[in-house]
Amino acid sequence: MDKSITNSAHHAWRAEEVTFDARVNAVLKAELSGQLRLALRIQETNLIANIGAKAIGQGALEKAQKLTPESIVRVAGYVHLLGDKAQTNGDKVGVNGHEDAAIDVTYAIDVVDLAVIAQASPSLPSFHRDELSTLGLEERLNNRILDVRNAATGAIFKLHSGMCQLIVEFLCSNGFHWIHTPRIINVTIAGDSEYFRLPYFGGDAWLAQSSQHHKQMALSMDLQRVFEIGPVFRAETKSRSSARHMTEFTVLDIAMVFQDDYHEVVEMIESMLIFVFRGLQERKQYRYLTEIVERRYSPARQFRVGLDEHGKVPRIGFMEAKRVLREELGFEADDKKDFTEQEEAALGRHFRTSTHLGQTDVFTIDQYPASMRQFNSQESADHPGLSNTWDTIVGGREICSGSQRINSYDELCEAMRAGVCGPPLHPESEKWQAYLTAFKAGMPRHGGCGLGVNRLLQAFLGLSDIREATLFPRDVYRLSP
Repeated sequence: MDKSITNSAHHAWRAEEVTFDARVNAVLKAELSGQLRLALRIQETNLIANIGAKAIGQGALEKAQKLTPESIVRVAGYVHLLGDKAQTNGDKVGVNGHEDAAIDVTYAIDVVDLAVIAQASPSLPSFHRDELSTLGLEERLNNRILDVRNAATGAIFKLHSGMCQLIVEFLCSNGFHWIHTPRIINVTIAGDSEYFRLPYFGGDAWLAQSSQHHKQMALSMDLQRVFEIGPVFRAETKSRSSARHMTEFTVLDIAMVFQDDYHEVVEMIESMLIFVFRGLQERKQYRYLTEIVERRYSPARQFRVGLDEHGKVPRIGFMEAKRVLREELGFEADDKKDFTEQEEAALGRHFRTSTHLGQTDVFTIDQYPASMRQFNSQESADHPGLSNTWDTIVGGREICSGSQRINSYDELCEAMRAGVCGPPLHPESEKWQAYLTAFKAGMPRHGGCGLGVNRLLQAFLGLSDIREATLFPRDVYRLSP
């Protein structure tokens, strides 16, 4: 509920006049001449404005009669709860002329003054504000401004803001420094064709897919713990049809020094996720927004945070997860291949419904084969062929990939030449010297991850498409708005 309305009602009960701005949902028919009723909206709160020529004057009434949906008005008057007076006709009104798209109305205001702040065009498309499922996603994206005015859609992006605030709160309280790294780079990984190339003053540059290398440089500067939230770019042809890929998206990049074992990094990330999820579920302002999405957005469902017997996020090894897929879930899962989207989704359902696994929507898969990870990932000392790497699965989707990174200069150069997970790289090349200097200067043992913020919100709310959790999505076909 909008605080301004709550406060207005409080003042009105004390016979005090209040003033506020609101959008027009609809111009309603009045039973008597010289009167008018407006359906108004302030954020997630709806109310009825009772207007009479005697109170505001005939000229102002005539202006009000010409108002269009989505116009902005400033009204002054006395607010009361519906039921206090018999001036309203029921507790539901249609939206933009759609009686089948009725909305709940709690408050009314008896208007003593009205001014038009902005008159909206009468040709705007008409949106069913409480029935998003009746509109195709492409139509909504083409009319994004009107779409986000919908209480449920707007709540998604307020939750996006809240999620980022909770992330920053947790990391800063745990000694992390917020850094900002460049998005224009001069180094790419051989064999990766998903970089965006751009001309750069007579030469070539690329848009960054990750800030990993700069985060590692920051650790060599003895910053110890660093993070960044920002856009990254991938020429994802899969974004033509995928519900989880885009060409530009927001990533949380984290890197930290550890003392004894890379699982210190894993546990830090898991603890952050629990803090964020519980914050969204338990803090009043976020719980209210989540309930709006769940109530008005049909794909949404309640998120489950289940912990193991030690109070931690459940973990499973890569090979064990493959065994579960084959022996318990009926998949022909190949140990030499990464998880498919279908396999991730099946594991997500398995963890959500299995009591012995915590009935959770969040878990970690640990110890991936070295051949599936980046060249600078540390191989497992105890399990040849595997690596100290992990993915965090949320809502049946991978939202976070992390690893212990090689910290020895000689070992890193050897790994680059070996080409374990792709074409060999050449550490002698000039383009690699800025990065490798961080290791020549002595690099502490460390690990880190990249986490898709849009995908995290999508998974938390149970949305069907990543673009629903992105304010202005970009994919193969979309560069506007």
